[in-house]
Amino acid sequence: MVLSVLAGVCATWTAVVAAQALQADEGRAQADLAGPFCLASAVLAGCALAHPVVAGPLSANVISIVPLVAFLLVFVPWNAFAFRYAGRGRLVTRRRTATLAAVTALLVVVYGLVAVGVLRPAQDYYASVLLGASTLLLGLVALTFLSAGLVLLAAYRHERVPLTGGLAVVVPVVVLVAAIQVVSLSSFLTRDLLAALHLLAASAALPVAVARYDALEARPGTATLGERAVVEDLNEAVLVVDATGDVVRSNQQADRLFGADATGRSLSDITGAGIEALQAADTHEQWTAQGHRRFDPRVSTIRTDHGQPLGRTVTLIDVTDREILEQRIQVLNRILRHNIRNGLDVINARVETAVDGEDQSDDLLAGVLSVTDDIERMSAKARRIEKLTPDSSAGASEVDIADLVSTVVVEVADARPDVTTAVDVPSRTLSLDRELLAFGLRNVVENAVEHNEGPSRRVEVRGAEVSSGVRVVVADDGPGVPETEWRVVEAGREEATDHATSLGLWGTKWAVQTLGGELSLRESDLGGTAVVIDLPVADRRAVSAEGPPDSQTRRHGADGQ
Repeated sequence: MVLSVLAGVCATWTAVVAAQALQADEGRAQADLAGPFCLASAVLAGCALAHPVVAGPLSANVISIVPLVAFLLVFVPWNAFAFRYAGRGRLVTRRRTATLAAVTALLVVVYGLVAVGVLRPAQDYYASVLLGASTLLLGLVALTFLSAGLVLLAAYRHERVPLTGGLAVVVPVVVLVAAIQVVSLSSFLTRDLLAALHLLAASAALPVAVARYDALEARPGTATLGERAVVEDLNEAVLVVDATGDVVRSNQQADRLFGADATGRSLSDITGAGIEALQAADTHEQWTAQGHRRFDPRVSTIRTDHGQPLGRTVTLIDVTDREILEQRIQVLNRILRHNIRNGLDVINARVETAVDGEDQSDDLLAGVLSVTDDIERMSAKARRIEKLTPDSSAGASEVDIADLVSTVVVEVADARPDVTTAVDVPSRTLSLDRELLAFGLRNVVENAVEHNEGPSRRVEVRGAEVSSGVRVVVADDGPGVPETEWRVVEAGREEATDHATSLGLWGTKWAVQTLGGELSLRESDLGGTAVVIDLPVADRRAVSAEGPPDSQTRRHGADGQ
């Protein structure tokens, strides 16, 4: 009796301390530990204090299941505490908790009926019922040892929590599991004593875990949670690939880019490139659920403690916006400097001519005004580029592509009535920045109209839905975009000997890229140039099973990248 009372006092004190911690920390970080620990301590206290009360009138068979009943009642709250303590709390869900609680309740009833003699060996179903109950019990014991192993492993890896702290946490359930076997196999005379001793040993470990090792505060699973949070909350896509090349884990950003079904698919199916290609690549381009993006791939090897490779982690760092900014700074600096310098040279030459009295005609003044107008238009376009491209998400709205294209074409065509225009774009609503798309489209249409000196002077804008989203094609029968001009824009960088002369194509490329789309050029069936704008659809969630369209991997040193 004394041993059971001592056990009850230890467990009760621990339950009170845990309850106070729970009340003081409600809604904060440690409440998820204090709650189940308090419940487990209270259950164990109840079992210990009830033991001397029921031990007298009960038979030895009933006393033999006291440790078993204590284990079953403690099982759910203690395992919930253990998983959270070890940093695996996400595995503890309401459905799983309810299921395990129902199983433990069923086992308490079954073993109770066996102990009091309601279920007897002579009954036909006795063997089947006992076999099923034993199987479930073994499963619960196995899960308990798994939880205990996770606790000890977390404590072993943690610098502040000693391994003995983890031992203090797991001792209560380990002792109860041992008591199930020891008490049931002992003689009738010693069962009461052994049950009390095991209850005391289990209960005594509780205040040690709380008072000596601060089990309610010092959570060794923080390291595990931190590692998981770093990967899950990272703004870059992370894919964990096994030795066969299949993705076995992906973080939230990867799921947003490639779809929630990324796990289980091959890496090449998701990215259009294998491990070796990505490892050797400087940049990788592909379509995603957020549009056409450009990545800096980083590949690292996962190894065992003995250095044997197990798989790879692939981190895809989105550099699309960064490269747009770098290009914009470089291009604006070069084009504005080049064109303004040339314009000022022209103005200076004409002013000198006027000062020397060689030419006082209106043509000279008109030429000066034309140059200043060109500089003003370019400066205005540069200001619009700076205003429009930093953040397209803030101005996103539902845009009817057909309506927007028609509006842009009409506005541009009004200034050139000699050019025939035609629009054939299906009505399709996309969620994007209307002003940004209008800016990009206007640049292309203006270029097609203003530079069209062909015999028929025709510009057509056509649209269609494609696998990547919506495609808009601006075609003309003019002289076309110079090859050197497009080569610079396509490569994404200007050189001293190879650079563009205007901001139109650059502005359109940046606008389309910021919208998550892609800009390309091809020969028009009208005889001139066709500028192709591919826009992503917001509700597209995954890359095609055959691989992402237009994915491209650039190796180190290739294309100047």
